Amino acid sequence: MAILIALATFVSVTLAAYGLLARSENTAMDARLGGLRYQRRREALPDADAAFSARVLRPLVRNISRRANSVLPSSISERLETSMLQAGLRMTAGQFLVIVALAGGVFPVLAAVFLLGTGTSSQTVLIYWGVLTALGLYGPRLWLGSKMKKRQKAIWRSLPDAFDLITASVEAGLGIDAAFSRVIEKVQGPFAAELTRTMREITMGRARRDAFQDMANRTGVEELRSLVNAIVQAEQMGISIGTVIRVQTGVMRTKRRQKAEEAAFKAPIKMVFPLVFFIFPAIMVVIGGPAILQVMNMGE
Repeated sequence: MAILIALATFVSVTLAAYGLLARSENTAMDARLGGLRYQRRREALPDADAAFSARVLRPLVRNISRRANSVLPSSISERLETSMLQAGLRMTAGQFLVIVALAGGVFPVLAAVFLLGTGTSSQTVLIYWGVLTALGLYGPRLWLGSKMKKRQKAIWRSLPDAFDLITASVEAGLGIDAAFSRVIEKVQGPFAAELTRTMREITMGRARRDAFQDMANRTGVEELRSLVNAIVQAEQMGISIGTVIRVQTGVMRTKRRQKAEEAAFKAPIKMVFPLVFFIFPAIMVVIGGPAILQVMNMGE
């Protein structure tokens, strides 16, 4: 009975809050539109024969995410949008916040109610609730950060080979757009996807400078940003683009070698903890075990 009362209270409060947030504000423009607005809403109604998720769940999540976007400060919303673009996620900041709210608010409460209904002590329920809430609040952020770093690392690794191909294509007589199209055909991964989007924007009439700078902002890779700036400046000043790309590619390869050497120097320090906690105890057991057994037998 207690579980039903708790669930009914939770559902009632949730629906009431959603109703208050989803309440439409009538403006003068809405009043003047009148029947046109009603007709537009009638056309936007979902199909009655569609699935429950398409009729109820998706519009509900869409409306909640829209409300969350309107409530969020612009700086936080822009930072979340940038992070999700760099992670390669097609998701708005409001949708991400809905996921965080469900993982850090709704699910821990439901789990706590279930544990209380099974007779678990209040202290244990409080511990479980705190752990689940912390995981729900910080888990999506850690997942987003790891996905963003993984994608940026993949792009960074593919840059030198891709721009070597661009350099060879430009020196062979191809234009810069044709050289980038050549890279799209030969290179796989997230950099090829971003380059495909950029070339599509340029084909549709967008300025090359703006398209390349947006690509650098979407990826968040500093080496690509400096390379894009060098290409734009070379194009404006009339410098050979092939020479600029070759120099920037050499710089990227030098940085890659330096990072590899840095990782190699850090490896012995990282190996100390596995050696101390896992390998040394096993070695001591293998070496000292027979001696300890002999001492015990001599004592008998």
